[in-house]
Amino acid sequence: MGEVDGGERAALVVGQLAAVWAIGAAGLPVAAGLVFLAAYSGGTGALAVGVLVALAAIGGLLWLTVKGTAAASVLGATTAGQVVWALLVAVAGGVLWGLWWSMSDNPEGMLGKGGAPGLLVNGLPFAAVAGVLLRGWPARLAGTGVVAVAAVLTAVTPTGRPAAPDDLSARLDRARLDRELLYVVSIPGYRPSSDMFGDDLGTGTFMPVDPLAIPGLRWITIIAFDRATAVQQSGGCGEGVPGSVLETAACTTEPDGWVYRRTGVEHGYQVVVGAHLVVVSGTQAVPREVVRGVAGTMRRARPEDGFGAPGQVLFTADVPGYGMYGHDAPPGIMLQSRDPHATPESVRIEVLVDRFDDPCAPATCPEDGDGLRYHEIQDLHGYVIRRGAVNVSVLGGVGVDRAVLRRAALDARPVTEEELLRALPPASK
Repeated sequence: MGEVDGGERAALVVGQLAAVWAIGAAGLPVAAGLVFLAAYSGGTGALAVGVLVALAAIGGLLWLTVKGTAAASVLGATTAGQVVWALLVAVAGGVLWGLWWSMSDNPEGMLGKGGAPGLLVNGLPFAAVAGVLLRGWPARLAGTGVVAVAAVLTAVTPTGRPAAPDDLSARLDRARLDRELLYVVSIPGYRPSSDMFGDDLGTGTFMPVDPLAIPGLRWITIIAFDRATAVQQSGGCGEGVPGSVLETAACTTEPDGWVYRRTGVEHGYQVVVGAHLVVVSGTQAVPREVVRGVAGTMRRARPEDGFGAPGQVLFTADVPGYGMYGHDAPPGIMLQSRDPHATPESVRIEVLVDRFDDPCAPATCPEDGDGLRYHEIQDLHGYVIRRGAVNVSVLGGVGVDRAVLRRAALDARPVTEEELLRALPPASK
């Protein structure tokens, strides 16, 4: 190998490092693609062939690189040395690349998915190994320094996909939340529907902690089935209708012969009326005697009731305090309690924030001291208080004590930055 001057050696150094970097940057993703393609197309055998082809391609390119820039490397003088150089750069560079990938915060960039800077990152470990194998300490230091500078530039250059700033504004934007409209409060005896701010601190909907304090829904359904579809049930329950809510109910025969049926959700009776078996069932909150009263007094629905198509057989009953509604599938009549205290909504509390000029409009809300205004709307009541540019409303059902709502309206406060950072996931996730 002839001697080369300093200028030519410097050109060879730059050329060698650039070539190795390019092989790592572009060749590695291509080789990985070949391996994946082989794995999915032909099983273990094809995978082995794909790995060998990828390694041979990278190794061949590296050997051609050191052969053309032999004077720049301590191992470039002989063919054996060149082969060893290619193996060292491929293996050591691959190991460094793997370690780098495992520690990276943006590993997809390591395979070139993050744009041009991501491609540069792939070639960096291989160029670093080649830099250590340059001829002469000045060249090694210079080559390693070039690689180090490039690494710094690569690390600070944005990738093709800009990273989302991990600050509070970004988190709020990602969650589509307006911080000015976020007020939180803790209401004794109540729990918010969302636990994002903690077990008892929250906003929006609140319900009693004690499930027994939540009234059950009260409705009764009356559905007529064709008796021809009925089957005899075991245990002395008599006839049953497949598809009925009481089909699998446990039964008890009452002293006068009526068969009372009960499931974990509903309870009631079945009554034979001509060619029909009428199932009368109520939710657990409806007293048993009320359900039996409906079963004993029900009648055919009339046109003036306003339900059902012509010729359709429907049954209903006139029960004080209950309204009549249609039941679609299967066709029937549903009786629902008109008592506003007989629903879970009667004990629900809502914490709402808005920017309306007057949240009470078109009604008027009388002043109630401490900046509060008492608000009543349909089956809700509560308080409104002005906080800067927003209104904070705390409204509850008819079963919620007025003093509880007043205290909650006064206690409601803006959510803190610490609470938001704890509740909202980072915007980059």
